[in-house]
Amino acid sequence: MASTLISGLAVAAPAMAQEQDVVTVTGSRIQRTDTIAPSPVTNVSAEQLAVVNTVNTEDFINTLPQVVPSFDSTSNNPGDGTARVSLRGLGSTRTLVLVDGQRFVGSGVSQIVDLNNIPAAMVQSVDIVTGGASAVYGSDAVAGVVNFLLKDDFEGVEVNATHELSLGDLDGAITTLAITMGGNFDGGRGNAVISMGYTNREALFQGDRDFSSETLWDPGPGNEADGFTLGGSSNIPGTRIRGGTSTNFGAFGAAVVAADPRCASNTCSGFFNNGGQILPMRFGNPNDTYNYAPTNYLQLPQERYNISAFATYEVNEHIELYGRGIYANNVVDSQLAPSPAGLTFTVNLDNPNLPAALVALMTNDPSSNNGDGTATVRTSRRYQEVGTRNSLRDTSSFQMVFGARGNLDSNWNYDAFANYSRSSVSQIQTGNLSVSALEAGILCDGGPTALASGCTAPYVDIFNGPNSMSQAAVDHVSRTGAQIDTIEMFQTVATLGGSFPMLQSPAAEEPLAVVFGVEYREASADSLPDSVLGPDVRGFNQALPVSGSFDVTEFFTEVELPLVQNRPGIQSLSLNAAFRSSDYSTIGNAETFAVGLGWAIDDQIRFRGNFNRAVRAPNVGDLYAPLTNGFPGAADPCSSGANGSFSGSTIVASCVAAGVPVANVGQPFQGNAQMEALFGGNPSLGAETADTYTVGVVLAPNAIEGLTVQLDYYNISIEDAITTIPLQTLLDECHITGIASSCAALAGGRDPATGEMGASGFTPGLTAINAAVIDAEGIDLRIDYGFSADVIGLPGDVAITYYGGYTMVADTTNSATSPTVECAGVYGLNCGQPTPEYKHSMQTSWYTGPFTTSLRWRYIGAVDADAATAPLVSTLSDHIDATSYFDVTFQYDINDTFALTTGITNITDTDVPTIGSTASEQGNTWPATYDTLGRRLFVGGTMRF
Repeated sequence: MASTLISGLAVAAPAMAQEQDVVTVTGSRIQRTDTIAPSPVTNVSAEQLAVVNTVNTEDFINTLPQVVPSFDSTSNNPGDGTARVSLRGLGSTRTLVLVDGQRFVGSGVSQIVDLNNIPAAMVQSVDIVTGGASAVYGSDAVAGVVNFLLKDDFEGVEVNATHELSLGDLDGAITTLAITMGGNFDGGRGNAVISMGYTNREALFQGDRDFSSETLWDPGPGNEADGFTLGGSSNIPGTRIRGGTSTNFGAFGAAVVAADPRCASNTCSGFFNNGGQILPMRFGNPNDTYNYAPTNYLQLPQERYNISAFATYEVNEHIELYGRGIYANNVVDSQLAPSPAGLTFTVNLDNPNLPAALVALMTNDPSSNNGDGTATVRTSRRYQEVGTRNSLRDTSSFQMVFGARGNLDSNWNYDAFANYSRSSVSQIQTGNLSVSALEAGILCDGGPTALASGCTAPYVDIFNGPNSMSQAAVDHVSRTGAQIDTIEMFQTVATLGGSFPMLQSPAAEEPLAVVFGVEYREASADSLPDSVLGPDVRGFNQALPVSGSFDVTEFFTEVELPLVQNRPGIQSLSLNAAFRSSDYSTIGNAETFAVGLGWAIDDQIRFRGNFNRAVRAPNVGDLYAPLTNGFPGAADPCSSGANGSFSGSTIVASCVAAGVPVANVGQPFQGNAQMEALFGGNPSLGAETADTYTVGVVLAPNAIEGLTVQLDYYNISIEDAITTIPLQTLLDECHITGIASSCAALAGGRDPATGEMGASGFTPGLTAINAAVIDAEGIDLRIDYGFSADVIGLPGDVAITYYGGYTMVADTTNSATSPTVECAGVYGLNCGQPTPEYKHSMQTSWYTGPFTTSLRWRYIGAVDADAATAPLVSTLSDHIDATSYFDVTFQYDINDTFALTTGITNITDTDVPTIGSTASEQGNTWPATYDTLGRRLFVGGTMRF
C-alpha cells in the first residue's frame, strides 16, 4: 500500500491507461503523455477509501471540500433512500456521475445516479473534475464530473470483510463482505474479473441519541437564557380541534381559554382531549405539541447485494474487445412518525361518543354550528393508531457495456461502445390514511342521525384522546401504497483519435492531436403509483403517474495543440479546445465548448487555465412531473407564533389582499411549520447554461522531493437554472418586499377563513421554471507529500494528503425580481446544508514494514444562520462552531495473503452541533454534514491469493 500511495502523489491518477506512457485523463478524451488535465482533477485512491473503511463512497466524498453533502445514509426526511453527490452544492442534477468514463443509470424521474448501485469493492479510484465538462461528456456536467474508475484487470482472488459499530451504545452496525476473482486466459490475451458484494446496515433511531430524541424549539431572538423548548407538531394524537372558521370556537371558546390558568402566560390555540378533559392547546413553554422525533431514523437500514463482471480480449494488434456488467439490488427503508393530517370534518352533534364539553364548544360557536344538527370543525391529528410511516425502497439496477477499441496504425486509435442501463425501483409505503374513509367513519357514529342514514362504516373516533380509534377503524382508514419506477438509458459512442503530423507548431515537437466523436443517447423514466397514492391519501406525499423520454444526437471534437515545447522557460505550452453540438428531441439544438491553456515552465511549475460553456437539458421529472403535494418548511410573515415571522417589516395590506382576515394578521394562526404545497414539472422548460472559469498552478519543487501542491481557482455561473422558487422566498417577496408576481404565485394557497397557508385543502402551486442564477466561486488546494520517515527519526515512509477548499461565493438568485441569497458560510431556511467558507480533509499515513498507521483530520469551518433564519432564532441556533473529527486506522499485513485492519472514527467523540428545529434539517442538526453516530470502531480483514 505504501508504494502505491507515495508513487501516486505527484499528479492526479489517469482514468485509463491505453499503453505505456499514454493516458486519458478524466475531463478530456485526448490521449496524452502526461497526466496534467486541462481542468482541475481531484483523485481519491482505493487505498484512501479503504483506510477509513468506506462502505458507501458518498461517505468519503462528502468529506471533500468540493462537495456539499446531499442525500446519504442519514437522509430520512428529507430523503428517499438514495445516496447522491452534489459538487459545490449546485445540486445532484448538475453533477455528472460516470463509471469508467461512461454514463450510469439514474434513479427516479429526475434520473439522478444512486451511488448505492456502484460496487464500492470494485472502485479503483474516484476522479472529481471541477467545472463544466459538457463539451467532453454532454449534458449535466455543469458543476463537474465524478468518475468512478473500477478494477478491470485483476488476477487472483481477494476476500474482504468488515464490521463497524458505535462504541457508546454498540449500535448502528454495518457489515460488508466482498469477493473478487480474476485472471488471464488465452496466453494473456484476455482477462476476466467477477466481484460479488454484500452490505447490511442496521437502523438507528433519533430516539437512540440524546441530541435528537426531542424536537427542540429555539426560544427566539434574545431568549437564549430560556434554553430550548421541548416542542413538536400541532398534529397531536389527542386531536387539536378548532372551529370551522374560528380558532377558539368564537366568544364561547374564548371565555373557556380565558378561564384556564394554563393559558394565562402562554399562547393557547384550539382545544384537545387530554385524558377525558377538553383543554385549550398550549403553544408556548410548556406546550402540548407532539414530539415526532424518536421514531425517525437517524441511520437508514440497508441491505445490498451486487455482482459485477469485466472482461477484455485482444483479438489482434488492432482490436481489443471489452465488456462490463453490473447488477445491484439495494433495499433501504425510511421511517417517519405516524401520519399527521390537518382536515376539516362535518360532525353529527348527536354523536353519543362526543365529550359534552366539546359538544358545547361546537354548539355555541356560530362559525361551527351549521344549524342542521351538524358542526364543521378543523382538526389536526397524529394518527398513531395506524403506526409509523414506512417507505421501503427496493432498487434493482444493471448496466451492460460492450465495446471495441484499438489502434488503426501507429498514429490513429478508435473506441466504440454501446451502454444499456436499467433501474427498477419498487416502493411500498405503509401508514397512509384515506381522507374519504375518515369522513365516512366519523359520521357513522352510532347516533340517531347516523342510524337514520344507514351508514355501515366502522366508527372512527378521533375526539376521545390518543389511541381512541378501534382496530376496525384503523383497518378502515389505513392504506398501503405502492409505486414502481422504471428508468432506462441507452448510449452509444464512437470516437476516432490521432494526430496530424502536417499540423505542427514550428516551436513544438509534437503535432496537433485530435478526437472526433459521435454519440446517441436516449433516456426514459416511468413512475407508476397505484391508486392509493392519489389525492385521497394523507401520510406520504401523493404521487401521480409520470412518463416521459427524450433522445439526443451529438457530434463532438477535441483538439490539443502543443504551441511551444522544450524552450527556455517553456517546457510545454499547449492549447486545448473542445466543441459539442447536440440535437435534443425536447429542447432542440444546444452547443457547448471549452478552451484551455497549459504552460509548464519545467518539471517544477505548471500553470493551467480553462473556460467551459456547459449546459443541462431538463430531465424527465423537470419536464413531465405532475402536480403533487409536498410539505416545505417556512415561516409565514403574516403570522406570529412559532410558525410565523410577523414583524414591523410585514406589509399588512399584502396579507389582507392574500386572504388573511384583518383580525388575524399578526396573530399565531399558522398551525404548522411545514405547509402543504403542490410541486410539478413544466414541459416548456429550456436548457440551463453555465460558464466556468478555472485557473491553477501545480508545483513540484525539486528542493522538497515528494511534494506536490495544486492550487486552483474556480468561478461557475449558471443562468436560466431550472428551479422551483422556495415557498419561503415567495412568502418573503410577497409580504416583506412587496413583489406582486410572488403574491400571484401563492394565489389560492390560503384558507380564506383563517389565512393559514398550505392547510385545509388550500395549497399554492409551485412549478419548475428557467429563472434562477447560481454562482459559485472559490479556491481548492491539494497538497501531497511523501517522504522517508528517517528525517523525523522514525523508520519507514510517511505520506500526507491534504484536500482544502475556500468558498468565496455560493449565491442563488431565484428570479429576476428576487434578491440574491448568499450561502457561503451559512445554513438555514434559504440555503439548506451548511456551506462553510473553509473545509478540509487531511490524511497522514506512516508505513513501516507490515504496519500502516493512518490519521485523518476532517475539519468543517464555522457557519452562521442565513438571512432568513437568523431573525427567527436566538444565539442557540444562529451559529455552529468549527468542528473537527479525527479518525485513526491501523493495518497489519500478516503475510502476502492476509491483512488485518482496525480503526476508530471520531476518536474524540465530538459532540453533535445541536440547534433548534427551525434552523436544522432533521434531528436538531444537519446529519449529512456532521457526525451523528459518535465514536465508531471498525475491524476488517483481507485475504489475497
